[in-house]
Parts: sequence; C-alpha cells; structure tokens
Amino acid sequence: MIARIEDQEDKPASADSGVNALLTGLSGRFGGETADQRPDDGTTAQRQDGTTAAVPEQPAPAKPSKYTLLLDQDDALTLDQLALALRRRTGRAVDKSEILRALIRLADQDDRVIDTVARALDRRTAT
Repeated sequence: MIARIEDQEDKPASADSGVNALLTGLSGRFGGETADQRPDDGTTAQRQDGTTAAVPEQPAPAKPSKYTLLLDQDDALTLDQLALALRRRTGRAVDKSEILRALIRLADQDDRVIDTVARALDRRTAT
C-alpha cells in the first residue's frame, strides 16, 4: 500500500502540470474586457477585483401635480367601468389617474384624439 501512495504522489505532479498547461492555453484565448464589448459576444469578462461598476444615478421622477376632477354620475360610472375593463385586459389593477394620464398623452401625440375630444365637447355644450 505504501508503494501505491508513493506512485500517486508522483502522478499528481505530472497531472498538475498538464492541467496548468491546459489552463494557461485557455487563458490566452480571451482578451481583456473592452468598453464596446457586447454581452453576447461569447467571451467572459475578466474580474479585476471584488467591486462592481458604479450605477449611474437616475433623476428622481417629477412630483405629480394634484387636480380635482368633478364628474357627473354617468362619467364616474364610465370611468369605473373603464378601469375594470383595463384591469381585466392587463391583468393588474389600473388606477383612474393612470387612465387619465394615458389619455392626456394620447391626445398630445395624436391629432385625431384631439379632434375626437373636440367633437365630443361640441356635442356636450350644444345640448
């Protein structure tokens, strides 16, 4: 049994040199990390130290303005039904203020929405 242990002590030294040679050959395959390196380029970024890159601070979101919205019963019911329909469609609760903000952005981006709102307002004031 002693002979076997002595034989094994000799083998790891030669096996270690083979592993070291293999690892040395692989480490030269990849260059250093570059600023324009894409994450999917097939190379692994080399870790330089235990720190991570600083995350740039994002500006704080603007504080929302408060408005009071006076709705008649029909409009209030319609807004409630719209919120319920959007909840079913999106699978999450949709706040009524979120609906109004989305409508405002749509009206700002699309003249057809503004025209439709103008026609609806003309009909309301005519009656």
